[in-house]
Amino acid sequence: MGELERVSGLPLASFRDEHVDEQVARACRRLDVPDVLSLARVLRSDEAARRRFRRSIAISHAAMFRDPEQFALLEEELLPRLLAGTARISAWSAGCSDGSELYSLGVVLERLGALNRSLLLGSDLLEENLALAQVGAFDGVSDAVRARARFERRDLTADGPPPGRWRLVLCRNVAIYMGPAARERLYGTLVAALARRGVLLLGRSERLIDPARYGLCAIAPHAYERVGG
Repeated sequence: MGELERVSGLPLASFRDEHVDEQVARACRRLDVPDVLSLARVLRSDEAARRRFRRSIAISHAAMFRDPEQFALLEEELLPRLLAGTARISAWSAGCSDGSELYSLGVVLERLGALNRSLLLGSDLLEENLALAQVGAFDGVSDAVRARARFERRDLTADGPPPGRWRLVLCRNVAIYMGPAARERLYGTLVAALARRGVLLLGRSERLIDPARYGLCAIAPHAYERVGG
C-alpha cells in the first residue's frame, strides 16, 4: 500500500483495513485494473480518478442539517448551555467535508442571535473538500454566516488540534472509518481542543465506551462535556 499512499496523498494506515480494502477493490473494478500497483499507476496520471479515490477513502458524505435530531439537540440544549454567561463561543467542525456541517451550525447560531459572538472553524484532510467549503454555496446560508466561517487543512490523527481552546467540537462520522490506534489519537486530539466545560458531539453511530478516561462525561446522546483539565 506504500505506493498507493504516496500517490493518493492519504494516510491510508490511519483508516480501518476493511474500509481501505473495500475501496481499493471498488476502484480496481471501476478502473478495470488487476492490482494495487496498477491502481496506483492509474491514479498517478488520472486526476479525476485520484480525486474520486481520495473521497472514497476519506468519506465525504455531507449535507446541510444532516441528522436533524442532532441539530435540534444543539439548538435546544447544547448551545443554550454553552452560551449562558459567556461573551463568545468557539466551535470547530473537525472533518468538515464540504463545510455544510459548519454552515448549518452557523445558521443555528444566527437564529439564536449569537452569530456575532461566534468563532467558526472547519478543518478537513482533503483540499478538494476545503475548496467547496470556502465557496459555501448552500441554500439558506446568509452572507453573515459565510463571513464567520473559516477553513483549514488538518490531519486529525497527525497534526493535533488547532490553536486555542474550543467550547464546541463537532466530529461526526469520522471515527467509524479509522483503525483503533488512529481512533485513539483522534479522540486525544479532540479532547485536547476542548475548553473546560466544552462539549464534544460525535455522530449518531459513534460513542465513547469510557468517557471518564478522557476527562469527559456524557450529557446527551453522543454528546460529552469536558470536566477535567
